[in-house]
Amino acid sequence: MKNTFLAFDLGTTFGRAVLGELNDGTLSLREIHRFANEPILAKDHRYWNIELLFQEIKKSLVIVADKNLPVESIGLTAWGVDFSLMGDDRIPVRPIISNEVTNEGNLEGFAQRITEDKIYGQTGVPVSHITSLFQLAAVKKKDSELAKKAKHLLFVPDIFNYLLTGIMNTEFSIATTTQLYNPVKRMWDHDIFKALGIPVSIMSRLVEPGSVIGSVSNNVSYETGIARIPVVAVASNAAASAIAAIPAIGSNWVYINISSNCLLGFESARPIINKKSQQLNFTNQGGAGHSFNIQKNTIGLKLVEECQKAWKENKYTIADLMLFAGESQPFTAFIDTDHTSFINAGDLPAAITGYCQSTGQDAPETHGEIIRTILEGLAFKFRTLIRQTEDLRGAKPESIYITGDGAQNELLFQLTANCCGIPVITSSDEAVVAGNILVQAQALGIVKNVDEIRDITSRSFPTKTVEPSEEEVWNEAYDQYLQII
Repeated sequence: MKNTFLAFDLGTTFGRAVLGELNDGTLSLREIHRFANEPILAKDHRYWNIELLFQEIKKSLVIVADKNLPVESIGLTAWGVDFSLMGDDRIPVRPIISNEVTNEGNLEGFAQRITEDKIYGQTGVPVSHITSLFQLAAVKKKDSELAKKAKHLLFVPDIFNYLLTGIMNTEFSIATTTQLYNPVKRMWDHDIFKALGIPVSIMSRLVEPGSVIGSVSNNVSYETGIARIPVVAVASNAAASAIAAIPAIGSNWVYINISSNCLLGFESARPIINKKSQQLNFTNQGGAGHSFNIQKNTIGLKLVEECQKAWKENKYTIADLMLFAGESQPFTAFIDTDHTSFINAGDLPAAITGYCQSTGQDAPETHGEIIRTILEGLAFKFRTLIRQTEDLRGAKPESIYITGDGAQNELLFQLTANCCGIPVITSSDEAVVAGNILVQAQALGIVKNVDEIRDITSRSFPTKTVEPSEEEVWNEAYDQYLQII
């Protein structure tokens, strides 16, 4: 039997609509529409263009209707943290792009009302000026009239689910990104809202991944020709959908979601919120099946992308850079990939040279050596973070699963396996969409649980295992790395 679903995958630079067909336990994917995500500049801030994105979502629905595609439900993934406030008119205000806002001053002021220890202890999210909590504090401070008039608050994926159905709610995985949600009590944290001076009543009802929100509204159905099919709250945080689709076996594994930035962590049935997890700066992000992804952010392939920009006159592809790196001498220099000098460096190769000089090293000279130094630095960072996960759960992982849109970088995977001494298992770079679609199938009773989702992805997309080698050489290199950084 064949079942067909529609997944929307919204990213910060583009979005797309993907058709998924589940046929006798095997999933196939087909993109039917792709569109740009172009923010709006207003005054001194950039905002997400909700109207434009929703028009593109409706164009996708028109394609489905015109081709008479037998879609059974719709699900949408996006990113967390950013939100929209609404007044009595229930029209979403354009969400500000939180990671472009300098908001550190609110940390000190807010700490006078509730401590950082209490914030982490009640939310499991490390304190940062870009979280929804501090963005909401900033809104109240800078635009008190907007805050006073606010009757509802929705996060990015929840906004589009609302526009599709007319029903407001917040999905669990997105709620856990906000620093407003208490994962132990399973509710919005009333102490934090009291400290904010904002009524908790503006928050929407919480729903689990795999819940049917409602049907496509009459208005959207009329505009697009789409039938009034169910809209499902999938694991709306894109990373959570990707992790749900990892073809993992057992529980003793870690994942690395590789993209411009990386997430490294492990899956847990319960949140892990204690002094050690706080000191190590791990966050508790919700996942499918009300699981928790205990994870940490680190820089990723953005460093390679910045070098590509710096050498734009050479017109290198990423594949070119990987080839050069693979042919280059190993361990010419050691860098901390998360060092502050690499953030918004402008000229990243020059920043790497400056870092090496400041740490008493000879800088890598060729383009290949620079890229190899970055990739080795990422592998060393992954090893460090995996050791931290071992501290949190008391076991060394047996395997590392790779997901994300960087899931085809074979050189990085081999370096990671060598450095960590653990097999690396790679699969499809379409894990976000696969997780989205299969959680829809779960909502409709076609798939039972996350274990079955992972069985389906393992059958549908080939995996490749990269075995570690040269472990003694890498152990010596890692000791050098630790001495330098």
